[in-house]
Amino acid sequence: MNREDFKYLKIIIPISLIAFFSIIWIRPADLMEARNFITAREMIESKNYIIPTLNGALRFEKPPLPTWFTVLTMNLTQNYTDETILRIPSALTGVIFILLLYYFVKLLTKNSFVSFITSFVGCTTFMIIKLSGENTWDIYSYVAIFGAVTFLLKGFNTSRYFDFIISGIFLAASILSKGPVAIYGLFLPFLLSHIFAFGLEKYRKNFKKILLLLLIGGILAGIWPLLMYLKYPDIFVSVLLKEKNTWTTKHIESLFYYLDYFIYMGVWMFFSLFALVKTYKNSENKDYSKFIFWWNILTIILLSLVKMKKKRYGIPIYITSILEIGIICNYFYNRTWESLKRYERYLIYLQKYFLIALSFGIPILLFFKGYSKNLVTKNYMISISLLFLSFALILFKVSKEKLNKIVILGSGVLMLIVNLTVNSFFDKQSNRNIFNLTLDKSYSNIEEVQKNPPKYNIYSDNYEIEDVWRVGKKINDYNLNEELPNKIVFFNDVPEELLENYRVLKEEVYVKDDRKLTKLTYLEKMEA
Repeated sequence: MNREDFKYLKIIIPISLIAFFSIIWIRPADLMEARNFITAREMIESKNYIIPTLNGALRFEKPPLPTWFTVLTMNLTQNYTDETILRIPSALTGVIFILLLYYFVKLLTKNSFVSFITSFVGCTTFMIIKLSGENTWDIYSYVAIFGAVTFLLKGFNTSRYFDFIISGIFLAASILSKGPVAIYGLFLPFLLSHIFAFGLEKYRKNFKKILLLLLIGGILAGIWPLLMYLKYPDIFVSVLLKEKNTWTTKHIESLFYYLDYFIYMGVWMFFSLFALVKTYKNSENKDYSKFIFWWNILTIILLSLVKMKKKRYGIPIYITSILEIGIICNYFYNRTWESLKRYERYLIYLQKYFLIALSFGIPILLFFKGYSKNLVTKNYMISISLLFLSFALILFKVSKEKLNKIVILGSGVLMLIVNLTVNSFFDKQSNRNIFNLTLDKSYSNIEEVQKNPPKYNIYSDNYEIEDVWRVGKKINDYNLNEELPNKIVFFNDVPEELLENYRVLKEEVYVKDDRKLTKLTYLEKMEA
């Protein structure tokens, strides 16, 4: 690492820490996170870290690596309920992605500033921030496959076996995080575009080492599924068949589903659109720009061909778009205003007024979302408004000679400011600050149950997987014909037939993080 790289990393590492760790407290756990957290909790309770279970049932739908990271976090912190702490692994994975992004660009361009500006775009992209704040399988899988790609490129440069081995380990980590989806979504279009831009020579030269990479990745990734198949062959195969059918029968969307990805680029949306039509012709490193351009295009095409589509499955598009935007930002940053073409100046002006509109709009939204509902104080409202209005004023006042530089840096800075100050008020899935607003405050938050779950078995005939996480222990399915213990706890409404044999000891009503009410009823069997 040279002095220039060290200087840029001293900037980019704190920025990425701020970007990813500033949002991990906002959202309550959704379905995907709840599954991960429950499985980790049950691994610790059973002391079986190989066979994952969900609410006591075998769970082979997802590989276990992200859950193992969660288990490690629980054991190191001795905290098994705080979702903010349990999201530390995913936030750290986001930081690792930014470091890999920096190194990836440096390997191909030998330019530290291009690496810096690309990483800066990466840690201020909305979708990357969002995924790094959620401890689900996706962020691990795609960051790991990006690590495999990065060390493959390093291996091409050094021809050392060590780099190909590291690439193989990353490949295995990706498969153990979410199966082969990242290989198809990111690795395959990478290979096609890299060969198109740079040719096959490096692949021929390192053929044996690439085979070693694949062998290491395959063996390490195959150990866990092989063990599960040997122990539970019928169940494991049935899960594989179910997952295979899911990809062709559920969440079916049109061929153009991912074409709105630029919206989820956040402040970089206009640059991401520009990148689709204008990239490598203006770049100093045309082979690199050609490679990134086609990587992005092929990624969009390949992902669009898959019938099953979700926004988070489009992560590879955001990764390749970040790389493209880095090229464009480097171009604009290092040009004088006079040297820019007319349509390039239009892009800068469009971005400038977009940022100004956001700077005026955010205080207005904060007023209606926060201050008018007594969720923030008057002083906080005034301070935040002055901050954003000052930002807008700077953009108004900046001279043309500095406009392109200020707009590029200001775009990322604005995203960071939003994260630190008002993100929780605008996130539709965030209830941390407002769940008590519409409900009687005499009801306790169900988090209290999670921290101190009932000692008796919990039963229910109406619950969600998120509820299993909320109550802090397994919820048993209620069966009328089953012999139940003398003392039980019932989640949600107690069936009438159960009350024929049990009397109510007490009833507790709680507020869930979706702002709905639920209750725990403590029951004791009556004497015959």
